[in-house]
Amino acid sequence: MKKFTTIIALLAFTLAFKQTKGQSKVEELLKFKNDQFDFGKISFGKPATYSIEITNISKDTITLINVLPGCGCTTPNFKANQKMAPGQNAQVQITFNGSAMGIFSRYTDIEFSGGLKKQTKFTGEGVAITNNNPAGPIIKVPTPINQ
Repeated sequence: MKKFTTIIALLAFTLAFKQTKGQSKVEELLKFKNDQFDFGKISFGKPATYSIEITNISKDTITLINVLPGCGCTTPNFKANQKMAPGQNAQVQITFNGSAMGIFSRYTDIEFSGGLKKQTKFTGEGVAITNNNPAGPIIKVPTPINQ
């Protein structure tokens, strides 16, 4: 049993190292803006969108192959098989359907040619809509008492 546990631990370490190494390699070739995005507070049930900008900082053309959201609450919008020559940009738009109440974190994997992958993350806090008055909140001011 000890030997089995040791093998499992070694396998997990190796896989974690490979993923970290892959993340490092992609970041040597591509620059990411908004790959760790914080929505802040968003209204529960209302979709929220942000964009990830990717710049090719390598000397070779890199192709954006696919974007894989971590759950059904996230929808990516991107140009599949988009080639980025050195210095060129691509954008991936991520829409979250707002289905979380409270603090949330979601992940999306972006796949590129050459086996490159980048895991992105967005966070935020889903809050209840408490005021449906388009003119703003109603503020009640206490009436002074005549002395």
